[in-house]
Parts: sequence; C-alpha cells; structure tokens
Amino acid sequence: MDDSSPGNSARSIDRALEQSLTTTWDARLVEYDANRFPFDRWILGRIRAMGYPLEDLTEIHKVVPPAEVYRLTKQLCADTNLPEFRRMLNRFVREIAVGKGGLVPPVAVQRFLNVRIMLPDRPDTIFPFHTGLLYGHGIASRSIWMPLTDVSAPESSTASMQIIGIERSRELVQYAIDHRLSVEQMSDLFGRESRPLMAKPGMVCFFTQENIHGNFVNVTGKSRVSIDFRVAEDRYGDLLARKIPAGYFHLIPDTDEEEESAEAGPALVPDNGRPNIHYINNNTSSTFGIPAHLQRYMILDYCRQKNLNYEFELFELEDMPHLPTLDHVIRNLKCNPILYSIFALPEDDEPRNDLLRAALRNGLIMRFVNEDLVLASDRDLVTINRYLEFAKFGRSRMPIGLPLSGRGERMLSRWTAR
Repeated sequence: MDDSSPGNSARSIDRALEQSLTTTWDARLVEYDANRFPFDRWILGRIRAMGYPLEDLTEIHKVVPPAEVYRLTKQLCADTNLPEFRRMLNRFVREIAVGKGGLVPPVAVQRFLNVRIMLPDRPDTIFPFHTGLLYGHGIASRSIWMPLTDVSAPESSTASMQIIGIERSRELVQYAIDHRLSVEQMSDLFGRESRPLMAKPGMVCFFTQENIHGNFVNVTGKSRVSIDFRVAEDRYGDLLARKIPAGYFHLIPDTDEEEESAEAGPALVPDNGRPNIHYINNNTSSTFGIPAHLQRYMILDYCRQKNLNYEFELFELEDMPHLPTLDHVIRNLKCNPILYSIFALPEDDEPRNDLLRAALRNGLIMRFVNEDLVLASDRDLVTINRYLEFAKFGRSRMPIGLPLSGRGERMLSRWTAR
C-alpha cells in the first residue's frame, strides 16, 4: 500500500496528535522566565491605569468593588489584543508553546485571551467543571493556563485550577454523557477525581480539550488572577471544530524578525466611492448551517461599528457552490460586498482566487465580518489565503465549524447518509 495515500496520511497525523496530547500536553506544568514575560506585572499595570490603586493582584477584592469586577475582567480581555501585549504573547508562544510543547509552525493563537479574576468566597461565580470539547473546541486545539498569582502552596489549593488527566477524563465524560448527569452531579464526580495545579507566576499548564478542569470555591481569602488561551497548529487546522481560524485564532509570525516587519500594520482602506452590498451565503460547508438572519445581524452590527453605509442585500442561490450571485456582484455590479466570513467564499482554490483577483482589478473592497479582514490589496489576498489554507478550506475532513465529536458525526450522518 502507498504510504503517501490520503488515508495513511490522515492516520499518521492522528497518531502524532494522540501522542502529543497524551504526553506533552496532558496537564503538564512547564516553567518560563517571568522576568522575560512579565504577564502579571502587565495586568497589574492595566488595572492601575484604570484608576484602581492596586499594589498586589491578590488584593483585588479589597480594592475593586464587586459590581465592577466583571467589567474590569472584560476590559482586560480586550486589552490582550493591544500591540505591546501581542508582541510579548507571540514571543512567549514561539519560545514556550512551540519550543517546550513540540508544536510545529505556522501557529495560531486565540485572538482575545481569557483573563480570570477569582474572588474569595464567591460560590456564585464558580465555573462548572468541563472540557474544551464540551464547549465546541476542536481536538487539536491546545490550552495554556497561566496563573498570575501564587497558588503553589497546599493552603492555596482551593484558589488553583483543578484538573484530571486525559485518559481518566475521557472515561468520566463518556460516563456523564451515558448517564445524563446534571451539572451538580458532574461537579461532584469530577471534583472528587481532580487535583489542584500547584503553580505560580513563571509556570504554565499545558493541557488538552479533553482534560476535565474547573474550580472550587476560593477560601484562601485572596483573589486569584490567571490567563488562559488556546493555540493551534497549521497541520491540524481542520480539527478545530467551532473555533475556526481568523475568527477565533490569529496567525502569528514564525520569527521575531517577521514580527518586526509586520508591525507596520495594514494600510488604511480607501473609500472607493462604490456602494456596499450585504451578501448572504448558505452554500459552503461553513455557512450551510448559519441562518440568514444571524449572518445579517453580524453584518449590520459590523457596519455600525465601522460606520459603513449600505444600499441593499443579495442572497446566494441555493445548491450553487460556484456562487454566481457573488460573481455577479463583483464582475457586473462592481459593488463592495460585505460577507459574513472568508469561509463564505468558493471552496475551490482556482475559482476563488480568480474571483478575488477580479475584485482587486475592479478596485473593489471586500469585507469579512467574522474575521475582521478586508480585501483591498494583493497583501490582503495573501493573508486571506493563509487563513483558508490553515483551515484546509475545501479539503477539511469535517465541515468547518462543526464539532468533531462522536455525537457530532452521528448528527451529521442523519442528513448525509443515503
């Protein structure tokens, strides 16, 4: 048998992924240089810049009014997309996640990181035990948990994240599915089998989307602050389930040198004087299950945020994957189409690139709402194709945006079986 056949290639990829998940990324604690990557001090500085006279992250509950903590948390999550933070984060991913986690570039990182503030004695704010798969993350996505306060001592265990190894997690999740457990029953069962991560700034936990994790009520009398985020590799870009590239993941430069050259940023999008058209499509594997009204809502919200006017809306014709309506907008009407996603483009490379180049020749501006991308130059075309290639668009083993679970496959087979 030819070892280079698609079936053998897929099996080889699956074996490599399983080996990585069950070793390097199975709830493993990894050290890093906290002086080189001062995430804790950066977050403290952002909180102080918001007007809170905070000296120590463990004292948040004494300084920030409880009613303001949620707003503060969301602002910090948004701040993780600031250029100075992304430079530090991208370098961290290249050196630690790639270097110590065995990831193979190109690598993508979650666009907006999760900043968690866990106040003491607040059972109402505890996140239930779960896995990433149960929240729609794909099997190939990797998670990194980074404590910004010290939870390494035994007396700090209730403030730490609790976790279960991957093999036992697989058994417990299947048990919970088979026995239709409630959140309370899962919390009790999973909590009894979990262990706390004894970690502090300068340490992170590598874990998978199958590791059960969660929190207990923090009874330490101190606030706990942490960051968690996900990374993904190009070679597994079609195994990310609902968290698709460009929308959820942001491709990072492979080297510091590439990062420096990319910091000039994209050119300002000119006003070409053409009317903008909302374009809605249910003909690709990624858009098939996205209702038209939800696409419309996202496009309208995007236009409000960007202060874009629009004149009318066109729908793609059903069962026509060559997308004649989009072709008509670009080649004949010569209007600027606003699409829900880059995954609403033709799935075949040649007709897609021909259509995008036609848009550039006609001086059009195409906007893609979910990914916040624009096509207005040859450079933009390269960026868009990089994301589509990362996701194996048109060649994915599962339709992009669907869960990669046994139940997901069974649900899909209801309609695809003949």
